[in-house]
Amino acid sequence: MSLTVLEIEHLKPRAKIYRVAGSEGLCLEIAPTGSKLWRLRYTFNGKPQMMSLGKFPKVSLEQARKKRDETKALVEAGKHPARERKAEKLRRMVEGQNTFEKIARHMLELRAGRLNAKYHTQCLSRLEALVFPMIGALPITEITIPDVARVVEKIGERGTIETAKRMKQLISQTFRYAAQRGQCQFNPAADMRDLLPAAEQKHHSCIHPRELPQLLLDMRECKNATFLTRAAMQLLALTFVRTGELIGAQWTEIDFDRAEWNIPAERMKMGRPHVVPLSRQALNILKELHAQTGTKEHIFHAQRGSLKHISNGAVLVALRRMGYHGRMTGHGFRALASTILNEQGYKPDVIERQLAHESDDKIRSAYNRAEYLLERKKMMQDYADYLDSVLVDAEKKVVKGNFSKSGEARK
Repeated sequence: MSLTVLEIEHLKPRAKIYRVAGSEGLCLEIAPTGSKLWRLRYTFNGKPQMMSLGKFPKVSLEQARKKRDETKALVEAGKHPARERKAEKLRRMVEGQNTFEKIARHMLELRAGRLNAKYHTQCLSRLEALVFPMIGALPITEITIPDVARVVEKIGERGTIETAKRMKQLISQTFRYAAQRGQCQFNPAADMRDLLPAAEQKHHSCIHPRELPQLLLDMRECKNATFLTRAAMQLLALTFVRTGELIGAQWTEIDFDRAEWNIPAERMKMGRPHVVPLSRQALNILKELHAQTGTKEHIFHAQRGSLKHISNGAVLVALRRMGYHGRMTGHGFRALASTILNEQGYKPDVIERQLAHESDDKIRSAYNRAEYLLERKKMMQDYADYLDSVLVDAEKKVVKGNFSKSGEARK
């Protein structure tokens, strides 16, 4: 018997459930409530089976017949229809959890403890702004090379080539992470070397070593900077740390007895703890700072606003006011120290370790934060003494050359 839509619509409920047969095992089950459910009778491995195909009218007569034919095809292929349907449902559920966005977020969450907090936040915010809107909702198994290329090229079109390259790298890391967990088998971001033009190399501004004497004089005489900012510049010159690592320093990190500054991994760019040997000059500055902010958590405690410590731009603003705009930055103190110490013959490995640059031997570097510590202690004290001698010589030249219009030396 072949049902028609009109016949189905006129079927009335009874006191008990009853079924009306259709064609080729298809039937309609009518409940006392009036609901109508499609069911299919079939035989699998010689045993009678029955499965539901959905409710009428949500599943129309035409759709029910199509599902019937699909089910019969599975049976003829030797597949159990009910099990196949459960497997398909599970695949759809997995795909819902297998989107690029969910996998990328999970990867970053697991890596959070190993990454610098600022870098972790930056990666996530960039993914949210630049990548997720384009491919975040797609199952990772469905993302193709052109999909990734469009994302990377769109970022690059804005002129941010370096950001585009970083995002390409992060996308590739996400696919590798998924592949290691069996969530995909192909990395469409693996080889895109020619996709973006080469970015112009940018270096942090840094004066020539011959300008160091004048810089030290200007730092000492700087009237437009606060005591904290002047101390920050002096410590940058004496410790070679990054500006962010310095301004976020806490008193609990300073060991006055051992003359060491222990920076925890979460505050370091490379995500590894770092020991900074403190020269006598650096210790003297820290003791002066302790008199002002020793009761606070941060050494460079912000006096105003909601910040816990002075801003990252405080040093840069001071240098600009001193006349070094475009010529010197906080990071420049690192480059300056590296240049001078290399010229003076110190071991490159010792200098690089003090700068907390990533070692080629990552395993050794990860476990030996005090690498070359004795040599670094001597080097840091030698460099501090060298800066003092440069400043003394600069002062002598200023006194000898500072004459009035009448030709008499100023007192």
